[in-house]
Amino acid sequence: METDYKKYTFITASIALVFVAFAAAAVGLTDIKSWKHPTGAVATITVTGEGEVTAPPDIATITATVRESAKTVPEAQKLVETKINKALDAISALGVDKKDTKTLSYTVNPKYEQQNAGYCIGYVCPPTKSIVVGYEVAQSIQVKVRKIDSAGEVVSALGKANIAEINGPDFTVDDIEKPKAAAKVLAIKVAQDKAKATAKALGVSLGDITQFSEDNGNNYPMMYGLGGSAKASVDSVTLPQGESVIKSNVTITYSLN
Repeated sequence: METDYKKYTFITASIALVFVAFAAAAVGLTDIKSWKHPTGAVATITVTGEGEVTAPPDIATITATVRESAKTVPEAQKLVETKINKALDAISALGVDKKDTKTLSYTVNPKYEQQNAGYCIGYVCPPTKSIVVGYEVAQSIQVKVRKIDSAGEVVSALGKANIAEINGPDFTVDDIEKPKAAAKVLAIKVAQDKAKATAKALGVSLGDITQFSEDNGNNYPMMYGLGGSAKASVDSVTLPQGESVIKSNVTITYSLN
């Protein structure tokens, strides 16, 4: 009987050891999973990509300001109107549509002068007073030149109308959304290629996209040579047009499998 008791004791102990082994294996698996994801969060990688395209400008924007002074407001307004109308007639003859010309601002301001109220006696002078001696009227207009090769002629025409304040032209792409979309596609492709290369190096596979953001960056003109500029002549100034550079920057976060 004692022998049987020892045999049963041995068998029970062996079974207990098997359960302990399975338990240890289970704990080990849990530890491995915990080691891969310490906080329980899904592992991710974040990549960036930049896309850049160039586009030739198809519109030129010019701003001009006429500023005149006179004793009365109507007189100053008449001087401004005469000069503005002369400029508008000149650029209209160059093919600028009326709908592409608009007033940005129109201001009327009095002009003051400091005068003494009397005569000085020695070093003592009476207080001065401000009096209105006239009025200044200013009108700013914006001109969009869709035939950009004639932008130089438009600037020249404004100068011949005796307009002293001219800003521009600013050469831009009228429908900027198309090149922006093209730059975005390139940026996403760059980011995707980076993500695939990184996942391969890590020995994992890409999962779903968990986050995406885009920054259009700065669009800026790129000037070079004189290609496509307005013809230089006595009636036109030379204005290199260059190309506009459109950039897109994207950031993509992927889960890892």
